[in-house]
Amino acid sequence: MIPFNQPIHKNSIPAWLLVFLPLLMISCSTGESRDTESAPSPEYVQIQSLKTSTEPIPIYISGKLSSASEFDLSFRTGGFIDELLFDEGDEVKKGDLLATLDRTEIDAQVVRARNMYEKYRRDLNRIQNLYQDNAATLEQVDDLKTALENARAELDIALFNQERSVITAPTNGRLLAKYTEVNEQVGPGEPIFRLGENGSHSTVLKAGVSDRNITRLQHGDSAQVHFDALPGRSFTGHVTRIAAAANQRTGVFTIEITLNDPAQELRNGFVAKAIIYPSSQQPYITIPIDALVEAENEYVYIYVPDSELESAVRVRVKPVHIGNSYFAVAVEDLPDHSNVITRGAAYLRPGSPITLAVEGY
Repeated sequence: MIPFNQPIHKNSIPAWLLVFLPLLMISCSTGESRDTESAPSPEYVQIQSLKTSTEPIPIYISGKLSSASEFDLSFRTGGFIDELLFDEGDEVKKGDLLATLDRTEIDAQVVRARNMYEKYRRDLNRIQNLYQDNAATLEQVDDLKTALENARAELDIALFNQERSVITAPTNGRLLAKYTEVNEQVGPGEPIFRLGENGSHSTVLKAGVSDRNITRLQHGDSAQVHFDALPGRSFTGHVTRIAAAANQRTGVFTIEITLNDPAQELRNGFVAKAIIYPSSQQPYITIPIDALVEAENEYVYIYVPDSELESAVRVRVKPVHIGNSYFAVAVEDLPDHSNVITRGAAYLRPGSPITLAVEGY
């Protein structure tokens, strides 16, 4: 027994205790380290209150100016171009002769069809007289009646093709494009001109809108339009057409904005940028871009504080609009949260302890 007030000498400590003493010290040190790791220090963060808004979110688009009514003009039959009486950009009036085909072959088809019709008509008159004299059968009369009807149909087709071997302006307008030249061979229905119709609503901006924004648009929504060719000038307009289905090639929906007061110097094909202001807007929540920590396809992740403001909760939301310094999400995406973590969000993990930092942190 060693008195407590006497110094302890190495020779007086049992040998077995000298062996296990270092292990005991390491074990105590490891236990203290584990206790430290199990209680990580909280992250200092700043939060911002979430606010609901119904202010219209602008929709930004770009497109080209065109006529409200545009269509291609073509020949019903194929052949060689004989005349092109107008050029691209020319103003035309309804009924103006625009182009003709070489009608040598078409006229010959008309002559042949007319001769066949006259022949069967004479044959029918002759056979009917013979039938009255009992010199022909009823079957022969019926066969010639059928042949005459077929000949009449062939003549009508030939006359129709002859009539469609010229192109006339169906309405007042401007020739927006010319696709061919004199003496070129064209096929049936191949476009020769593109005509833009004149009228009070003849100047429209056509543009594509994504599926995310198309549901926010309504007929009559106001728009502000700017043209690259006319810097510094602004035009007003309104949405007049919304496509019911997406373009199969591009995947976007085509809309039309009719200018309220188009200027004389505007030309089809002008490139324009427009801002559309939807007349109605579903409630949404704006979130600072600083709160975004991760993106996954059309979704993003943010952190919000728990109800006790003691730990971070990871939330997935779907932006309905992305601005320069914020993005908007539907109210339904954050039904139980009133704050979002902004500064310090990049250092968090789900369940991380947090401490609210003072302003200026």
